[in-house]
Amino acid sequence: MTLSTKTIAPPSNLLERFQAAFLRGFLRVSFRTLIGPPLGIGFQRLWVEVLAVLMPGVRGTQKTQKLVGGCPVEIVTPRLLKNRGAILCLHGGAFCLGNSRTHRAITTRLAVYASMQVWVPNYRLAPEHPYPAALNDALACYQDMLKSGYSASQIVVAGDSAGGALAIALAMRLRTMRESQPAALLLMSPVTDGTLSGPTLRTHLQLDPMIRRGWLKQGIHWYAAAGAVEHQPLQNDLSGLPPMLIQVGDRELLLSDSTRLAEHASQCGVPCQLEIYAQRWHVFQLQAFFLQSSRAALKALARFAQEKSR
Repeated sequence: MTLSTKTIAPPSNLLERFQAAFLRGFLRVSFRTLIGPPLGIGFQRLWVEVLAVLMPGVRGTQKTQKLVGGCPVEIVTPRLLKNRGAILCLHGGAFCLGNSRTHRAITTRLAVYASMQVWVPNYRLAPEHPYPAALNDALACYQDMLKSGYSASQIVVAGDSAGGALAIALAMRLRTMRESQPAALLLMSPVTDGTLSGPTLRTHLQLDPMIRRGWLKQGIHWYAAAGAVEHQPLQNDLSGLPPMLIQVGDRELLLSDSTRLAEHASQCGVPCQLEIYAQRWHVFQLQAFFLQSSRAALKALARFAQEKSR
């Protein structure tokens, strides 16, 4: 299977360049420094909630809540609901942070750009709830979407960072259960190597303004999925998984997690598109309020979701 790889240059206008430079500095001070050890999980979660206010969603959606097996799920419905499909969006946060509120910059725009419902489970977080709690919640939400009337071919699963890891793990769990696969996977800077052995974990230590190795190591340790086949996509056969669109920044710590996943998925026969965004960082889509490049990336994800769901 041929791998499609595209490198996307940032917009050259002065406003984009200024805002990107400002955000790199802001994130380095406000996120990279304050998220992760030695600070406790309570402070980290509170600080992410504060920062989320500065990364708002977009207007034109309605948000409703439901419980799925005890897991709260936010359903984001665009005012103009044109497509029959839906997106199951699994938020990032190193398996230990984040919720539907902190990721509305992504979820609301996906809903509006794709004109589809977006389901966002507030899955259980580590360290209180290690593996497989989050994955079980994601599976329960997917199954509830099927019960609600969506077919598997109408559902696209999206995820950023640790949420991307959960999206892949969900597809692998469904394959093990011999249940129908979703139509596609939308993966933003997914975590694919729990051993943190990718080459850019060394070469990009200072380039990424968003995350540091210590936080990744902490979250992976707390999630405690070592040895779980579902969370070892680079070491296991991925055949039978749905088509993937992977987006990653060329300045991020986890760049090699995405490039290696794309190469391996393609070798396993999985249709895969890899988009590398020049001069961008880990899950830069969260800054869509400020950056034209972030909005363009989310629109590309939305088009892929529209094309693959039916």
